Amino acid sequence: MASEETKPKQRSSAKVIYRFLGGAALGAFIVIIPISYGSSLELNFAQVTIASLMILSCGLLTSLWGEKFIDAVAQVLNSFAP
Repeated sequence: MASEETKPKQRSSAKVIYRFLGGAALGAFIVIIPISYGSSLELNFAQVTIASLMILSCGLLTSLWGEKFIDAVAQVLNSFAP
């Protein structure tokens, strides 16, 4: 019985981890967009720190809110399309 009780917790923690990784990937994509338009790839410490915070915050928000956050970010990105 004890092993059956831990299976839902393992699935839940795996789901949170997958959501975090997906959100971090989304955050990395958002960070790469302005960098790709720049002519210089020299990044200073402040820019790297802000980019890291953006990636981590996207990961955390996605692990908390899931598809709602991803849908909101997708709508914002779609509003910038020409």
